[in-house]
Amino acid sequence: MLLAIIPGLAAGTGLAILMLTYAPRTIRAGDALTRLGEVSIPSAAPAKALAGWDKAGAWVSRRAPSVPFFISPTAELDLLEIPVAQFYADKLKMAAIGFAVPLGFAAILQLGGLSFPIPVLFAPILAFIFWIIPDSNVRSKTKEARREFTRFVTVYLQLVAVALLGNTTADAALSSAASVSDSWVFRRIRREYQAAELTRTSKWDALERLGGTVGVPALVDMARTMRLSEARVGLREQLLSACDMLRAQVAASDKDAAERVTSKMDIPVYCTIIPILALMIVPSVLQLASI
Repeated sequence: MLLAIIPGLAAGTGLAILMLTYAPRTIRAGDALTRLGEVSIPSAAPAKALAGWDKAGAWVSRRAPSVPFFISPTAELDLLEIPVAQFYADKLKMAAIGFAVPLGFAAILQLGGLSFPIPVLFAPILAFIFWIIPDSNVRSKTKEARREFTRFVTVYLQLVAVALLGNTTADAALSSAASVSDSWVFRRIRREYQAAELTRTSKWDALERLGGTVGVPALVDMARTMRLSEARVGLREQLLSACDMLRAQVAASDKDAAERVTSKMDIPVYCTIIPILALMIVPSVLQLASI
């Protein structure tokens, strides 16, 4: 009886996890505004000595071959501000877990008096699958971070346009607008401005370099627009126009993301409907077959 219950419990638990993960949630406007910019990007911290897994990750990063699944996604890690050593440390942890699970399963079978070598053969395969999981996580977080960055560029465009209403230069408007918020996007922009001051380059060059580094085309376009200040061309109207266009792009991107999340609900819905239909149809079919 217990063995008959276990598959149902496993299926029910998996279905519940899928529904909790992908079920749409009601979001209040106030909460959404409060959470604007909640993409988890750590603040830049002083370098400290590596320990444990990070040391192993640093060793692997120096010796990893330049082949797929071993190359670190440098641009993505730079945007997320994740050290390369930490990235490889996460890969090593996941690979160790993937390698240990089949061995643990084989050990349990051995204790039960069963000899089943297949789990041991699966250990390297599962270790490789777990090894590439951090790559997928980084890509997913990077996609969300870039969307968040683009959303904040629209705010930054508006702030610069407002700053230009006063008798101020484009350089000063960029600096004052970047100091308004302490979100991770504005902190990153301010750091680029500080680096530009040290290298004696313009702020629009710094913006263009940052946009290319993190893969946010909206920031590159803003930098090219701000470069028009060197020709004494009016910027405010162009910035407001660019802001409107970017808002439309962000809205379209958010709509696509919402549609993708909605489409993920198909599997849980089918998993719920199919067993119900089976419970309704199978008894009738069996009854007809017994006649």
